[in-house]
Amino acid sequence: MANRAAAERSGASAKALANGVTVLQALVESNEPVSASEIARRVGLHQSSVSRILSTLAEAGYARKTGYRSFAPDFGVLSLGAAAITQFRLAHRPRKAMEDAARLARGAAVSLSVLWRGEVIYFLRTRGGDQPVLFNADGWPLHLSAPGLRLLLELPENEALELLRESRKKYGWERPESPAPQSEEEALARGRELLAHECLILDGWLKPGHMSSAITVDAPGEPPVALSVTGRTELADPDTIRLWLHSFRRSVEQALSD
Repeated sequence: MANRAAAERSGASAKALANGVTVLQALVESNEPVSASEIARRVGLHQSSVSRILSTLAEAGYARKTGYRSFAPDFGVLSLGAAAITQFRLAHRPRKAMEDAARLARGAAVSLSVLWRGEVIYFLRTRGGDQPVLFNADGWPLHLSAPGLRLLLELPENEALELLRESRKKYGWERPESPAPQSEEEALARGRELLAHECLILDGWLKPGHMSSAITVDAPGEPPVALSVTGRTELADPDTIRLWLHSFRRSVEQALSD
């Protein structure tokens, strides 16, 4: 009987923690202050539960009231990110390799990306001579992301399609230019057609004269990782871009294995 009660308490605690994380994530992803009732609608929890969670988050410094009923993230969220980034080797170990790659890439931007729960998270994004941006997770439509689409091509088709559908729900299905795909199925089909020598190059999908390219990176212990080169199409021909991607990948993989 005691064991059963302990198990029930443990299960309730785990559920409460999961609900708290869900509410905090919804709060952070909102573009403006949001009410408890709106968060409850988005995440499928009862409004009273969301209100209690928001009060707890506010006491801990992770949420703040911006009005009578509205909440926004507080500075505690930023402190979490600043402290946590040091724990990710993708944000520091290949830094020199990425800086060297950016200098060789003639003004193109070079970055590492992981595909995590349907989101593309960028590490060490840099351009020749600039300081690297250690971490960026603003979110981006998967069908317009060369590293995102390249990593989707490694997944079973049904799983990749589901992630593209979730991306559509979250970011819409913008088609900035005609080369960009009109559907999830077309995105995967076009990606396979454009994949050559392990490299994916999307030319003109975002805007005329803009190129985005990616190759997978072998990084044991990490989520799926890709290295990307983006910039003006005129910077290099496709063969040169592929040579860059393979060369930069070798340097990054060596840095991660050292």
